[in-house]
Amino acid sequence: MMTRLIRPILVALLLSLTGACTKPEPAALAIGKPVFSFDYEAVRELLISRNEPTGPSWTAKFTQDGWLGPQQVTPRWIVKQGPEGTPLSDSLADGGFLRHLLDSLKGLRKVGTTLSGGDASFGLQPAWTRLEWSEGERRFEILLGSPVATGGRYARIGNERLVINGAALDMLDMMPAFQRTRLQKLFTWSLDDADRISIRWTTPKALWSAERSTGGWAATGSNGRRLLGDAADGALDALSHLQIEKFDLPDASFGKPDLTIEWMDRAEHRLLIEIDDQLRVRSSDRPNTIFQLFQGARETLSRSRYPR
Repeated sequence: MMTRLIRPILVALLLSLTGACTKPEPAALAIGKPVFSFDYEAVRELLISRNEPTGPSWTAKFTQDGWLGPQQVTPRWIVKQGPEGTPLSDSLADGGFLRHLLDSLKGLRKVGTTLSGGDASFGLQPAWTRLEWSEGERRFEILLGSPVATGGRYARIGNERLVINGAALDMLDMMPAFQRTRLQKLFTWSLDDADRISIRWTTPKALWSAERSTGGWAATGSNGRRLLGDAADGALDALSHLQIEKFDLPDASFGKPDLTIEWMDRAEHRLLIEIDDQLRVRSSDRPNTIFQLFQGARETLSRSRYPR
């Protein structure tokens, strides 16, 4: 009799324990709502893995590490781990682009669900693109698959497969190759970091210098300060945006400097750029590497661009 009473109690106890150990499935993401919520400015690590059928496959990890420029306004991002076989004598990444990508990930929205079937049929196994990032102790991941005819792409977030859309997808289209993630802007300082600028040409020998002054850039000489006007502003702005065409050239490729550019701030921090006659560059802020500028840089560096 006692056995008959105990048996149902044991069965009920086992069922209750089983139910307690079973975790409920997370609720599905809402249609039309953002799929992520995080502070992109607090992100310190980002992994990008591309395996798109239309481009090269590569994986790289990026981390935020300090600041660019003496004013410490622009976060400094570096390539912590580059694609296998890619030489990286310069590890600076395009932090502005990466931060914009992270910000745009917050705008991704669920626009639909997927039909039944395996992930492979949606380009999710293996994923065409995988993104991972962390905000403090919180970690995020999204797998992106093939495009959807009606707009957006198939994706997987955790246990859910869905259709997403947003500006982040357009940004990824702008980044088919790893080189796009590198800092292609030659100057690590912004123009606002500089208080004094000098440019020396070797052939023919010439010197141009200017100091920041109320109302703009000014030349200094025996007659005191003289404002240089909008022409100087335009020339220096173009100079500060010089772009790198090729990275990681061998040290031996650099010839004799044909042009030397020196920027100084008020605390006497110095940025020195040397350029040879083939537009190959050395930078004191990016040592141990040689860059190649685009041919269009010759106009920006021409002596005639800088008003006397």
